[in-house]
Amino acid sequence: LLPCLLPLVLPAVSLPAEDVAEATKKIVEAYDNKRFEEAAKLAGSYIQTFPTSPNLPSAYLLLARSQYNLGKWTDAVAAYRKLQAVAKEKDVKEEASYYILQSLASQAGAAPEKSADRKKLITETLPLLAAFPKEFPDSKSLGEILLLQARLQIQLGAFAEASQTLDAARKADQAKEFSEDIDYLQGYAEAERARQLLADFKKADGEAALARAGQIYSRIANGSEPALALEANLQLANLDLAAGRFPEAIARLRTIPGRDELVSQLEAKLAPLRAQIAGQASPAPEKLRRIQKAQQKIEDVKNRPDLSGQALFQLGQAFLQSREYDEARIVFRQIARYGPPDILPSAEQQVILTYALQGRTSEADRLVEKYQKTFPDQKGVAALVDYLVGFALLQDAQYQEAIQRLKAAQEKGVDPRYADEIPRYIATAYQKSGQGAEALKYYGSFLADVKAGKRKISQESLEQTQLAYASALIAEKKIPEGMAQLTELTTPAHSPAIQEDASLRLAYALRTSKKLPEAAAAFATFASTYPKSANLGNALLARGDTLLEDKKTEEALAAWKTTATQLSGSPAGLDAYERIWRHYAKEKKKDLMLANQEEQLRAYPKDPRNIAAYIARGALFAEERDESQALQAYRRAFELFRELYPDPKVSPPPVATSDLAYSALEKSSDLELASAKALGNYASLADDGKKKWKESIQRAIEFLRQSVLGISSAKVSPVLSKLVTLSLLRLQSGEATVEDCLQPFRDLASQASDRPTLVAQILFAQASVPYEAGQTTLALRLYEEAYKQSLTTQAALDWKDLQRFAQALLAAGKGEEARPVFERIRKEFPAKVGTKDPRQHAQAAALFGLGQIDFQANRKSEAEKYFAELTRDYPWSDKVQEANFLRAQALAEAGNYDGNKKNPAAFELWIGIIESPNASNEMKAKSMLAFAQTLETLASKKLTSPQLDQGVGKPPLDPLDLAVSYYQKIDLYYDNLPELSGQGLLRAAKIRRTQQKNDDARKLVTSLLAKYPTSSVATEASQLLQSLP
Repeated sequence: LLPCLLPLVLPAVSLPAEDVAEATKKIVEAYDNKRFEEAAKLAGSYIQTFPTSPNLPSAYLLLARSQYNLGKWTDAVAAYRKLQAVAKEKDVKEEASYYILQSLASQAGAAPEKSADRKKLITETLPLLAAFPKEFPDSKSLGEILLLQARLQIQLGAFAEASQTLDAARKADQAKEFSEDIDYLQGYAEAERARQLLADFKKADGEAALARAGQIYSRIANGSEPALALEANLQLANLDLAAGRFPEAIARLRTIPGRDELVSQLEAKLAPLRAQIAGQASPAPEKLRRIQKAQQKIEDVKNRPDLSGQALFQLGQAFLQSREYDEARIVFRQIARYGPPDILPSAEQQVILTYALQGRTSEADRLVEKYQKTFPDQKGVAALVDYLVGFALLQDAQYQEAIQRLKAAQEKGVDPRYADEIPRYIATAYQKSGQGAEALKYYGSFLADVKAGKRKISQESLEQTQLAYASALIAEKKIPEGMAQLTELTTPAHSPAIQEDASLRLAYALRTSKKLPEAAAAFATFASTYPKSANLGNALLARGDTLLEDKKTEEALAAWKTTATQLSGSPAGLDAYERIWRHYAKEKKKDLMLANQEEQLRAYPKDPRNIAAYIARGALFAEERDESQALQAYRRAFELFRELYPDPKVSPPPVATSDLAYSALEKSSDLELASAKALGNYASLADDGKKKWKESIQRAIEFLRQSVLGISSAKVSPVLSKLVTLSLLRLQSGEATVEDCLQPFRDLASQASDRPTLVAQILFAQASVPYEAGQTTLALRLYEEAYKQSLTTQAALDWKDLQRFAQALLAAGKGEEARPVFERIRKEFPAKVGTKDPRQHAQAAALFGLGQIDFQANRKSEAEKYFAELTRDYPWSDKVQEANFLRAQALAEAGNYDGNKKNPAAFELWIGIIESPNASNEMKAKSMLAFAQTLETLASKKLTSPQLDQGVGKPPLDPLDLAVSYYQKIDLYYDNLPELSGQGLLRAAKIRRTQQKNDDARKLVTSLLAKYPTSSVATEASQLLQSLP
């Protein structure tokens, strides 16, 4: 309520002064006491009675203000315009202009959303708003008027103009009264603009706008204005829901305060200012203005719907979308019990739907019956439940039950939004249950019923069903019949949308039937016939794909280049660029690949898919051994990711994009590790070489550290596995102790302390370091502690670490505890036999482990079943050779050294492993060691063997000399296995000493100490060297 600004004076004409004074006094008294209806009537009467009164401007002012306070926007505008005509004071004219604009905006807001009336009112008001700053450039209301102008521009979808207006409002708002309101509108404009861009397939720009909106809303949500913070949190929840970030949305929605709580917050914020002016005789106008605006905001909150109810409904929807149906049901039941009456039916419907979506048909059916009695005017719920239950059953692979419920929904007459989908779902249920012929029969019968008038459906629904029928014919290999149906649907007798859809499907059908030239021509025809189609990009891309399939490479490349140019800025244009450079990458045409990548980067500078381009570039350079260029490309990939998502907590990136970016760090680590290995064995390097080796290793560790902390939980185990491999290299090279190698894992666990699942994964992986170092007691303790934690947090673990854990249990005599670990590997890493799925290695390891358990428990027949399955399904696996090694050891212990090809004994099995291309180097070295040790046994027992034969007429080999030869081969071929190589050289030296060949023994021991100083036999070798004469 504003005080009267104009002085009230007595008229100079001969009117009864007491009448004028009394009339004036009554108007002012009614207005001051907020009796606006009375004030408006009195002011109107005054104007009619005293048309020449000098107080006429004051009367119009009070009339206009009263009409404005009553929400009579049209009358208020008329009164304020009269005031503009009769008033002379500039501040009164400014007030009139200000409230005319506010009234017009309110009038537009009262019109139905998206109505022609609202659009017309906004369009007429915007020029008046634009004129206000020119007429009153020094107005204190300038910021507020510009804010109003931006709000109306946003309602018209003029987002670019709104952003400019908001920038002007920010400059005009020198007192920072509206800074958060301006920010909120800026966020809203960005969000709406993002939706528009995404609808226009401008994904990169749209996602960037969403990110900016999220950052703005986040700032407001943490700001000092409770009402705006609430609305910002609602907007952030909407962004989270749209992006599928359901946990984040749920967390936000739970923080939304109710209306009473919000009013209390606003009152508490206003209380200090009220206290300041309470004892002041003449409070500063600025403070009064601030109080008035704050009070108006409180009144607005009191008079509008309680947004916490909206938030609660959104919370229920978030639970629904994240398939947490029990939680959703609790929320909707609370709304139904305590919410306003107008949303009660909707809340009850949602409760029913939670049961339907869970497939809990009896509960859903019971509640539908109750609902229909309570809300008899609400139609279609029963059919909708049948539809949803049918769909849930279809998803749950209960096809016959799904067909029954979907047919029931069809008979009851489901909402037209779902009617088109039901025939397709019924047919899909038939097809998935292996009844393709029944699906086609159903389509035929359904369409025949429609044609005969037995079923009433819309023309659009009929055409959609015909389209689905045609697609089903093609899926069932009845391609000519399907193409005939599609051809008929392209005729003018059908709607333009169906003609368009059928034309594109016909082109795909031609491609499926391998009529490639005709398919390419059909895609081209579609593109020229429907240049505005949303599927234009798909058609142009498919034309290029078809030409490539037809071995017309140059034409395919030309087609994709045309697409990239024609649809520049769209996802299809980006797809075209990717197809081009990926083709050149496959053909190893580096220069052409790089040139086309550069074109993509110029056309789509901020698109997340450029991350993949940089990674592919890095891979190409790495293949050419240009590590510097490769590292640069990987670094740029990760830098782009950081630029696009500067604050992942505010605007989280898609998981796939994030994982791809962090894979660039993994690849960088691989390159640094390769650089270290290229320098040579650490122990034999000069000081400068050792320094470079360490620096490369430290950079590799840092890359992996960042990747572990950033990559998704599902992808983190393989990264940790790489850190284990890197740690083992440090350990085996002598550069670090076990304790040194464990430190990076401990640091990571500390940095991830607020993420228990990740901590469990890190701690489990670290146990592999002492395991591989031979410290099995420490390893087993670490494994068991971390494994318990991983079960609690349901952490995904790498199969190699699980295999090591199981082997550690086996080594400790805990075979039956190891069994469920191997079985977990089989369950969590499924792979189809005979494919290129890398998880086949996990399956082979699990089979071997299960066989090993039975083998060590002397259940040989059970073990052989696992080994037979291993050999049958994974003959290429090194685990087959490990099984042979187990057999060889058992045969050797039983004294069965020699056999034949049909019935191999220990020696034949070891030789098979040594010569196998599938055996690991470690297994070959172990077999050589075991072979040589058994030769020593032959010598001690004075036994002979065909392995010692040199041929007719030649004396047999000395078993000890042959053993030394095998020991030396381990060192010669497998010096990267220091433990086995060291053991071999030591045994060879001992043999030479017993043969009195001390010089040979000395050379062997000296070589061992120089090459393998960290080997467990180094101390014994040193003692042997000192004992030699």
